[in-house]
Amino acid sequence: MSKLYRQIQIDTLDPDVRYYIKRKAALDDKLCKMYDKIEDTKSLLIAARAKKTAIEAEKLTADNIYKVLIYFDKLYAVMDEQERRQLMESLISEIHIFEERKPNGQWLKSIKFELSVIEEDMEICLDNETHVETVCLLSKA
Repeated sequence: MSKLYRQIQIDTLDPDVRYYIKRKAALDDKLCKMYDKIEDTKSLLIAARAKKTAIEAEKLTADNIYKVLIYFDKLYAVMDEQERRQLMESLISEIHIFEERKPNGQWLKSIKFELSVIEEDMEICLDNETHVETVCLLSKA
């Protein structure tokens, strides 16, 4: 039954009818439960919309990172020093260096990247022999 029907039942209830108070209380209780259910449903809807917005924002971030990586050289060339620093801070979470430069000139030990499009941590370690280096060419088709 709808809220309107319950409200009509309450409004049209004859006060001279036997058990008027109990019947009115029962109808009021049912109406209150319906309002509670409506509020719960509204809360669930708000939570679902917030989750959708978060997912869309994450997708937007992934798209932006992808575009930055594709046009990195052009974008980096037109950035000022502060923008370059902010970009590097958003892409790199940790850099480890050796206390002293190695005989081969190497001073970077590892770089840990922070990209929201990659689920697990991405780390490039230059300290051991087990790393794999990959070079790829990105071109616009």
